[in-house]
Amino acid sequence: MTFQTLFAASGHIYLGNTLWYLIVFAILLVLVKHYAWGPVSEMMEKRRQKVIEDLDSAASDRKKAEVLANEREAALKNSRQEATQILSEAKTNAQKTSSKIVASANDDAASIHEKAKADAAQAKTDALNEARGQVADISVAIAEKVIAKNLSADDQKELVNQFIKGLNE
Repeated sequence: MTFQTLFAASGHIYLGNTLWYLIVFAILLVLVKHYAWGPVSEMMEKRRQKVIEDLDSAASDRKKAEVLANEREAALKNSRQEATQILSEAKTNAQKTSSKIVASANDDAASIHEKAKADAAQAKTDALNEARGQVADISVAIAEKVIAKNLSADDQKELVNQFIKGLNE
């Protein structure tokens, strides 16, 4: 029994062919390693680096998005607080203005009332003075008729004044 016939009977493989296949396979491995393994490994490393960079970039973008969302939320919250404060200040200013207008109207009404009272008092005084004058004229006329003589103007006024004093007492 020889080596060549060792495997011939079981699977038609001979030792020489096996060695030849092993040598060719080894040469093929060396060639693949020399010419193809380096570029493939380099390509795979670049691809791995790119995937890592993309994942890092995605994580960084996610963090930026979260920061921006938080900032936007805070800005919105601040805007709502400012709007509430502005509305509150506007209400306060409106109430102050309303109070000032009412106070001014009350002052104007009081002033008009005082002026009306003064005007009424003046009118009353004027009316009384006019009535006194008319009463004096009438009294003089009556007195002239009664005593049938003319009095001087000073005498007439004195007579009237005495008459009025007599009425007041």
